[in-house]
Amino acid sequence: MRFTDANLKIISDSRGNDTLEAELKSGNFSATASVPAGKSRGTHEAFVLEPKKALGKFEEIRGKVLEKEFESQEDFDNFLISLDGTPDKSNLGGNLILALTLAFSRLKAKSENKELFQYIKENSKLKTQNSKLPRPIFNVINGGAHVTNPASKLDFQEFQVIPEVEDSGIALSVGKEFYRRLKEFLENKFGKENVVLGDEAGFSAPFKNNEEAIEILAELIVKHRYPLRIGLDAAATQFYKREEHYLIDGKECSTDELKDLYLRLIDAYRILSIEDPFYEEDFDSFAKLTHNLTQNRRETLIITDDLTTTNPERLKTAIAQKSGNAILIKPNQIGTLTETLKVVKMAYENNWQAIISHRSGETMDDFIADLAVGIGAWGIKAGAPSVPERLAKYERMLKILEISN
Repeated sequence: MRFTDANLKIISDSRGNDTLEAELKSGNFSATASVPAGKSRGTHEAFVLEPKKALGKFEEIRGKVLEKEFESQEDFDNFLISLDGTPDKSNLGGNLILALTLAFSRLKAKSENKELFQYIKENSKLKTQNSKLPRPIFNVINGGAHVTNPASKLDFQEFQVIPEVEDSGIALSVGKEFYRRLKEFLENKFGKENVVLGDEAGFSAPFKNNEEAIEILAELIVKHRYPLRIGLDAAATQFYKREEHYLIDGKECSTDELKDLYLRLIDAYRILSIEDPFYEEDFDSFAKLTHNLTQNRRETLIITDDLTTTNPERLKTAIAQKSGNAILIKPNQIGTLTETLKVVKMAYENNWQAIISHRSGETMDDFIADLAVGIGAWGIKAGAPSVPERLAKYERMLKILEISN
């Protein structure tokens, strides 16, 4: 494939910050892709270049992009990686590279008369673990770095509900209904003026501690008999204070004490998944929690995000040390679709699950829905079932279901 035109521009994300949108053209076909940005970022993520600087970098490489013919996704992605020439993509920026690689995938899918999820599936050559559509993971209460109510005492970053139904349409309906009931409950409890939306459209309110938020979710699930389980993103690096010590609920605790807290919460509230339960360099503590759960035949997923950052070397270490059983996949952590798919392949070959995730600063781009279906992911995180940037991903899932049937 040879491009007849290539453009890059700055758009606003869901937080009103600048981000990038790329457009590629080839003959009668054209495709665009925009990239999100994370507020809570792992240390080992690909470098994010300031968007205005990215425009300048793009102009430097635009001629090279237009003059070359590309045979495949991997060919194009490797070309961009070689142009960048750094291990963390700090020359061109992981955000610039990702905008181009995602636009290329859409363009190539169109030229081959395929849906994007079909293109991803066929080109990834993965032996996918799940034949069902990915579970939506709704982030309905925001804490940690995503808090917008200053009176909130939530240390954990996300309090999620996960439908236990196979039909994606029903799952989204249940999620939306639960979200509405939760809003009513919180407004009655705290007052309308004290309930606001967090960065990912979950609710931010003056919760006094983490367990209060979990209890509210659990009570609503039981009261209305919703087919839902609770998930958590602890994002523990955010409340890690010093060697093997964390500050949680206003008190300092050791790594072992934090592990015991997780085990108690898992048993008390049937927690289905916990993401980033410990500091982003603590492979050993992740492994201890995973071992305890496996030994006691609990089904809880221990999801690595800041620990692994969609990075093959970090995942290799986590697999070797058994520091989890699932990895969160964020394409902008690594920078290209090809590298993303290689990380997924490594996870599957070692019996790990994969969960596709958005970022806190999102756009209307729904690429991750096709990615989640294309790789047969266990689940997809796209925030609360509210506001356009989050709903776009879930609604694309429904469209894929319609196309597939």
